[in-house]
Amino acid sequence: MKILWFTGRKFDNFCSTTQSSLAMGLINRGHTIHFLNPDEQGEHEDNPWQHTGFSTSSITGLQSLTLARKMKNWIRTNDIENGSVAIVDWRLIKILYLELEKKRIPWILMDRSPPADTGLFALLQWPVWKKAWKIVSKSKSAKGCIVSKGHQELIQSKISISSDKFTIIPAGVDLELFYSSEKDEIFTMVYHGRLDKHRGVLALPMLAHKAVQSGIKLRLILIGEGDAYNQLQNISESYDYIQVEQIMEQKKVANILSKSHLGLLPMPETRLWSIASPLKRSEYAASGMMIFGIDHLGHQFPNSQTYQWMKLVPQHDFHQDGINWIKTLDLDLIENYSKEARAFAETELSWNNSILPLEKMIIDQSKILS
Repeated sequence: MKILWFTGRKFDNFCSTTQSSLAMGLINRGHTIHFLNPDEQGEHEDNPWQHTGFSTSSITGLQSLTLARKMKNWIRTNDIENGSVAIVDWRLIKILYLELEKKRIPWILMDRSPPADTGLFALLQWPVWKKAWKIVSKSKSAKGCIVSKGHQELIQSKISISSDKFTIIPAGVDLELFYSSEKDEIFTMVYHGRLDKHRGVLALPMLAHKAVQSGIKLRLILIGEGDAYNQLQNISESYDYIQVEQIMEQKKVANILSKSHLGLLPMPETRLWSIASPLKRSEYAASGMMIFGIDHLGHQFPNSQTYQWMKLVPQHDFHQDGINWIKTLDLDLIENYSKEARAFAETELSWNNSILPLEKMIIDQSKILS
């Protein structure tokens, strides 16, 4: 089956992991993928999918609009194979859906997260997100992919939409790329992803500092980019146990995680993070890492309270509870918890658990207009 995947995400950052992993799984199951996104034409030549790249505006706030208009023209002017199904990011569907329906191409809305930005840009994005789901609700054929039950409840609190419009596609992990190896001698805590202030990352240097003051020998590694990067970099210059790295290739991230002990989830209990399904959570487990973070639905695995290798605590107790837990860990416990985390990932977090419901959804959609 031919799948047209319209996305505003580039493939040069952590956020592209989901779409590339899902695409590889679908390709391995015999489907063909054609990605259409803002990457330059030719950048995907080494990948097993077809690719069309579009230039877009450099002005924040206009990027999705200009991209969607170019994609709309592409749909209008190209012959599209019968039986094709489109997957479309929520940022783009308002411009694309009428053209898709004119060509009788069934489509699926892909929503991996509501607007994650803050400030004025977020105020501009929320109406676009809400409009996207209103289009799904009114369409006789369209459906949408979400990451969690909480995500569905948020959407249904905003608009009237039937529950049968949703399919939950949780974040998985590449169990070959992310692996567990011999851990470093020094206890190492890691956070990787966006280094944005509203993600709680500025609490992490203080966690490390208080832990060191309490007598714990450790290292904190922060990897990524964002509006807190410069501040974190400045902090790291004063403390030799804090290391801040720019965004890097996934293989390099996976290598660091494989040798580290503890993965951090500092995102606060807000409307956005409480419905999330963060990729890093699964990548930590697959790397044989224990997990420590703030306790809310977005960070929890099903029955996560029963997993001794995972510790989630109230936000106001984040630092002290983290230090108290780390102090209970000895080499034997760390080794056992590492094995348990990896075993959990192998059983519960394979991308197959996400690919199979997505494939069923695609096949069901392909039959609607046939």
